[in-house]
Amino acid sequence: MPQSRIVIAGGGFAGLYTALELEKLFKRDDRVSITLLNHENFFLFTPMLPETGAGSIGTRHIVSPLRKLLRRTRFAEVEIERIDLNSRVVFARHSLTASAREFPYDHLVLTLGGVTNYFGIEGAAEHSLPFKTLGDAIFVRNHTIDKLEEAAVEPERASELLTFAIVGGGLTGVEISGALNDFVREAARFYPEIKRDQIRLMLVEAGPRLMPEMKEELAAFAERVLIARGVDVRTNTAVTKVEATAFELSTGERISTGTLIWAAGVAPNPLIASLEVPKERGRIRVNEFLEAEGAPGVWAAGDSAFILDAETGKPYPPTAQHAIREGKRLARNIAAGFGAGARRPFTYRAIGQMAIVGERTGVADVMGFQFSGFVAWFLWRTYYLMRVPLLEKRLRVMMDWTLDLFFKRDIVQLAVSRERRLVSGSRRST
Repeated sequence: MPQSRIVIAGGGFAGLYTALELEKLFKRDDRVSITLLNHENFFLFTPMLPETGAGSIGTRHIVSPLRKLLRRTRFAEVEIERIDLNSRVVFARHSLTASAREFPYDHLVLTLGGVTNYFGIEGAAEHSLPFKTLGDAIFVRNHTIDKLEEAAVEPERASELLTFAIVGGGLTGVEISGALNDFVREAARFYPEIKRDQIRLMLVEAGPRLMPEMKEELAAFAERVLIARGVDVRTNTAVTKVEATAFELSTGERISTGTLIWAAGVAPNPLIASLEVPKERGRIRVNEFLEAEGAPGVWAAGDSAFILDAETGKPYPPTAQHAIREGKRLARNIAAGFGAGARRPFTYRAIGQMAIVGERTGVADVMGFQFSGFVAWFLWRTYYLMRVPLLEKRLRVMMDWTLDLFFKRDIVQLAVSRERRLVSGSRRST
């Protein structure tokens, strides 16, 4: 019988790499059991999500089955309902109709990820499209194609139907804008009913410039590229209200559209708010070893944690490269309690930032060196391809990218509706 139970809540970058590192450290140690809880049975490689939404990569090629990635860890596909820190139990269930299950723990690792942050803007949560999950990317792709089809049938509404707006000019917003702009303009060639000058892509950023995470020169280059390719970039402009077919800007302008993609920010998972642990900006405040303050045996990383950089006095950003390193360090610090090495504080200097700005163009700041254009795009693809966990998935992504060089992107809607039964009694598939 295992003497200690480690439960990891969340299967994103931080959670997965915590589990993988624990498997290495406790490979032949029966004193420890490892359990990973996640609401989906796969790991999503989020850096490639914009390309998936734009049809450059197959939807299944950026996800890896957690059961295939994990060899020693027990996995459970469940939705976590609550966590009792006093009794040290996680309560979760597979579905609403399933019975609740209890997962007792001695060490709890909270890597629950984040949710879309709408900043309390009226109508944003109800009428905009989030872009955080694989389902979001599939929906946005289907929705975009549907708007093109609708515009072909109802040309009098082309101004509204062919306006696609993205809110948030950070790395994610820029990548979505570039990918979606390429996809829409390429797909429009198959719609003779649509005039190219009717297509409008907008990128709205409340701050003074795009991508505050990157050097100003690279952000300016990205903005110039987007504008040259037809994207209407608005900086120092905030969305103040969102409706079903329009949104309003801080400038007083009202834009008619049925497509408003929200990429403006990330908030902590709502479950974090229910935990009685010290928090900062809604995230769990952890010490230098990534253990929650005042809660022995509770650890946090990724979007769930507020981790202060002792050198700069600022919190580490919630990026994938940080989450991976946090997960590994957290696992080693847990293992230190079993005599496997010593606990060490988390320290990490980011190697840089990269972003794709559309077809064969990118920006990169790597180890102090700045790149833009094709070289940065190639660096982005090379680096992130090697970070995809499974070899078979890397090969599939490579095949997608190679085929994309020779063939136009598919404009088939991946409908998930079931067969529709007609009143007349006849049937057809939908």
